[in-house]
Amino acid sequence: MKTTIIRAVAALSLAAAVLMAPTAANAYTDPAAVTISPSVATAGGVSTFTTAQSVFRGNEDVVISVTGAAANSITLASVATETNNSLRSKAVNGALNTPVRFPSSARGTYSFTFTGAQSGVVLHASVTIAGSPSTPAKGGLAVTGFDASSTIGLWFAGGALLAGGAAVGIGSVVRRRRAAQS
Repeated sequence: MKTTIIRAVAALSLAAAVLMAPTAANAYTDPAAVTISPSVATAGGVSTFTTAQSVFRGNEDVVISVTGAAANSITLASVATETNNSLRSKAVNGALNTPVRFPSSARGTYSFTFTGAQSGVVLHASVTIAGSPSTPAKGGLAVTGFDASSTIGLWFAGGALLAGGAAVGIGSVVRRRRAAQS
C-alpha cells in the first residue's frame, strides 16, 4: 500500500514538472496577422494596414468592410466612398498594404474586415481613434491566456509540488536501504 502511494505521488510530481515547463506556444506568430501603423489613429489621420507575408493571391482584389461611427466617411488614398462595403484595395504579390484615412469626425473603435475576392481569405483588424474611451484590439490572433507576471503563483506551486515529490521519492529510497540493511 505504501509503495502505491509513493508511486502515485512521484507520478503526480513528474506530471506537474512536465506541465509547468515552458512551451514554445508563446513563440508562435500568426503569418496572417494584420499590422496597423499607427495602431492608435487620430481623427483625420491615416493608418496603414499591412501583412508580413503574402496571404492573398498575387494582385488579388481585396474587399474591405468597416464598422464604426461615421464609417461611410472612411477613404482609401484620397477617394471618398459612399458606403463602408465599397472599399477595395489590391494585394500586391499577395501582401496587404492599404493606407486608410479616417474622417475628422472619427471616434471610437473601427473594425475592419479584409476579404480576398478570389481566395476568400478573411483577415480582421481594429483601430481605436485617439481620445476614445476604449483601447485598440490587435489584428490576427486573439490575445488569450496569462502573461508571465500573473502565473508566478502557479510556478511556485509547481515547484513546491515537484520538491515534495522528490522528498517522498528520496525518503522511500532511504527507507528501503535501511530496511535492507537490518
